[in-house]
Amino acid sequence: MTAKNTLTGWLFALPHLILFTVFLLVPVVYGFWISLHNWHILAQTHPFVGFSNYRAALADDIFWVAARNTVYFVLLIVPLGNIVSLLLALGIHGLKRGATFYRVVFYLPGVISIAVVAVLWRWLYNTQAGLLNLSAGALVTSLREWGLPLAPFQPVAWLSDPQIVMIAIVLMTVWWTAGGNMVLYLAGLGGISSDYYEAARIDGANSWAQFRHITLPLLAPTILFCLVISVLGAFQIFGQSYVLFAPGSGPARSGLTLALYMYQQGFNQYEIGYGAAIAYLLFAAVLLVTVFQFRLFSGGDQSKDGQ
Repeated sequence: MTAKNTLTGWLFALPHLILFTVFLLVPVVYGFWISLHNWHILAQTHPFVGFSNYRAALADDIFWVAARNTVYFVLLIVPLGNIVSLLLALGIHGLKRGATFYRVVFYLPGVISIAVVAVLWRWLYNTQAGLLNLSAGALVTSLREWGLPLAPFQPVAWLSDPQIVMIAIVLMTVWWTAGGNMVLYLAGLGGISSDYYEAARIDGANSWAQFRHITLPLLAPTILFCLVISVLGAFQIFGQSYVLFAPGSGPARSGLTLALYMYQQGFNQYEIGYGAAIAYLLFAAVLLVTVFQFRLFSGGDQSKDGQ
């Protein structure tokens, strides 16, 4: 490669490198620097405190409440969201007519702002006048009239019961995000040759056997990608709790997440250094989980290659 070609390549890459440095690399480094200081937004001086903010966060009971809620949300939303997305993709992929219509319908919620979504679902979750409780109550009443031995319906306190709050957030988030991964799964399904299924049918394989031995293995790279981006997004949950419970974080802090706690410390309490430390602890957790996911999914391939 000549020097001219090398220079041309650098010139084409330069705009991206500048944007990457200014808007990503510099803020990341500067944010870590802030986390090492007692950085109160109203103070004139910001003394260096080393890792004191990190130690304070790890000793903070509220931090661990937020961490527990965040992990609980991740454990619920990642498998449930991906299962729903995959089922939608499988259903649409098998349609001969109307596939485009359903793709658009299920993808549309994802283009709506989380603020609008949360306001909508806050109304749906209303204990007395929400559509969910009214519909469930009408259904139970009808079943009782038909003679089924059911107890009278008691309205569910979706956003008032600490035991249910995170489940309510998960259901709302699945509705909001399922369409995004659905599109990715549809792309993965479209890349699987129909010849595999034809051969399997000739050998007598039923639909479940085809799904287990053909679809899932060939869809593994797509599943890995969807799981990774789902985990990354789930750990950063913020808008749902912020809009549903503003200016608080739900009953008994049941809706408090790490991203929301970081925001409260940094922009409500003006403890920028402490908020930055929480952000980097969250970043470290997400990084570890992501590395674990890649090792878990690539372990099988490496063992096969070794054989």
